[in-house]
Amino acid sequence: MREEQYKLYQDQLIECFSKININKGDTIYLTGNISKLGRVRLSKNQKIQGLHHALLAKIGKESTIFSPAASMNLCNKDLPFDIKNTPSHEMGPLAEYFRLLPESIRSLHPFWSICGIGKDADCLNSSSKHAYGMGSPWSSMLDLNTKQVNFGLHPSKAVTLIHHIETIVGVPYRYTKEFSHPILLDGSLKEELFYLSVQYLESSVQKKILLNEHFFEALDSKGLLHESEHPTGMKIWSFLMKDFYNIVIPFFINNIYTYLEQPPKKRPYSL
Repeated sequence: MREEQYKLYQDQLIECFSKININKGDTIYLTGNISKLGRVRLSKNQKIQGLHHALLAKIGKESTIFSPAASMNLCNKDLPFDIKNTPSHEMGPLAEYFRLLPESIRSLHPFWSICGIGKDADCLNSSSKHAYGMGSPWSSMLDLNTKQVNFGLHPSKAVTLIHHIETIVGVPYRYTKEFSHPILLDGSLKEELFYLSVQYLESSVQKKILLNEHFFEALDSKGLLHESEHPTGMKIWSFLMKDFYNIVIPFFINNIYTYLEQPPKKRPYSL
């Protein structure tokens, strides 16, 4: 009975992927909350493994899957970052599953790393020391025409790509901060410099209550946001990251504070 449920679950996911423009050979960035799959009588590991296998059945072996592996809990602490063993923090069981796969490759950044498996995952080995911006994993994923797939959580609430875009356009309320952090790599412990885009603490930044919804309304209006629903009621979305990038850049060109509720009242970056 459990085997039949597992196969049905996978078949249903494959059908969902077909409805959101997921195809053979695609490069995928996978994120979200799979707790909405609670009505499936499978263990958490079986649900995640089934999702992985269903996705592979759709995109094939000549493909790539990326997932978040951030560990922001290490920021401003002396705890070493171990590229193999440091768990992701608050990224959820889906992210941890992909991080722990034997073939998984992880970018070298103690606070905002990305994991990848498959054809082009080795691009993470040459990522810069910057979490966002040129040479970062986000830049590589854009170059690879990656599609972001969100499970159970609308992408407007889980689109870290927006911080990469903020870095590229140079929003004034953020700056690139240098961190010296201990790294455990190949059995050796050493201090290395890393860079992360952070907000000015004194700038009283107020993000929009609805965050990225205006961006996704624009994306959806052009037919570039795809949505399906698993029989359990869990929704799944996909969009081409490059489409999101191209939609959002003009917002920032027209209004550099488009991501905020209003321009900051305190601007330590202003003369």
